[in-house]
Amino acid sequence: MTRRLRVCVLTSVHPPLDTRVFHRQAKSMAAAEFDVLMIAPGAPADPVSRVRFASLPEWGGRAGRPLRWPVLMAKALRARADVYHFHDPELLPWGLLLKWISGRPVIYDSHEYLREDILGKHWIPAALRKPVAFISDRIEKWVARHLSAVVVVTEEMATRFAPYQDDVVTVKNLPPSPILPDPLPERQPVVIYAGLMNVERGLDILEETARLVRERHPECEFHILGTVEWHGMPAGSAERSAEDWTARGIHFLGTAPQPEVAGMLVAAACGWLPRSPHAANNLLAWPNKLVEYMVVGLPVVASDLPLQAQVVNDADCGFVVEALSPRAHADAICAVLDDPVEAARLGENGRRVAQEQYTWEGESAKLRSLYLRLVRAR
Repeated sequence: MTRRLRVCVLTSVHPPLDTRVFHRQAKSMAAAEFDVLMIAPGAPADPVSRVRFASLPEWGGRAGRPLRWPVLMAKALRARADVYHFHDPELLPWGLLLKWISGRPVIYDSHEYLREDILGKHWIPAALRKPVAFISDRIEKWVARHLSAVVVVTEEMATRFAPYQDDVVTVKNLPPSPILPDPLPERQPVVIYAGLMNVERGLDILEETARLVRERHPECEFHILGTVEWHGMPAGSAERSAEDWTARGIHFLGTAPQPEVAGMLVAAACGWLPRSPHAANNLLAWPNKLVEYMVVGLPVVASDLPLQAQVVNDADCGFVVEALSPRAHADAICAVLDDPVEAARLGENGRRVAQEQYTWEGESAKLRSLYLRLVRAR
């Protein structure tokens, strides 16, 4: 019997059940008959969806992460994989060392625009952000030149790596076709936001937008499904009680297991993407949350950022509004709530386009082909 090809997925930052790293890539590669080992912080002891795990210690938060790196390296070499695939910029030197020692193909997966991402990190002193961003960008490009391949999430990102690496593959961060409840639940007067919420993603306009919407639709609620970062908000925001927010129609629901997310989305009336243009990464990043809304048939209200505006307008699946204007967001949300027939048309447009153009199944085939090509080229 032919041995299954061994793939080792490496992350020192992402949680073990991360949406892209685990639910999309690792699970789909295991389903494609690869033997997948995922090395991640706090990984579960038992296999999940045919993916095996090796756990990294969770020492000391951000400051303790460097202590994980030699442990990760030792576990990776012990795995004797046919292909290694790592996901964090902080692992770039280790990825290069892994390629030299193991002699096996090593892939770097670049999900974020590193330079722009560093410029927006509030925990780095402001005077250091530009030099740190410049140096990190140079290191990333130099190491990329010496790795086996680079995986990116947008075509624009691919052009950044093309001068440094011949094998650059765009694997967009698209959702798999969801398994929806049958029958579908009745839509509720809920505006839902899924994902990390912070000032760069609309936290600063949330309360005012909700107030304006509830002046016309007092029954409407805003559900924030994900982690909340309060940096940059007025003092005391994080300490306000759940009851205080609930009285304003705002519910912070925290994270939910990935299989439950589609069911929560499909019961809402509107998917919301209030991202700010002040975060450079928002202007460049692929709007994967937008596609998650579209694939379940949710009409969308989105900030007028280039990529997501193009997707919404081309699909005719919602409204694109002035990013920093609570009034503009509220007016568009009310337009969805006021006209269920038009909202259903917009949602169906988005669902159809998502199924035709934006599904993970097509992207996973690119990753599978990359693995096979690199192994055969050894």
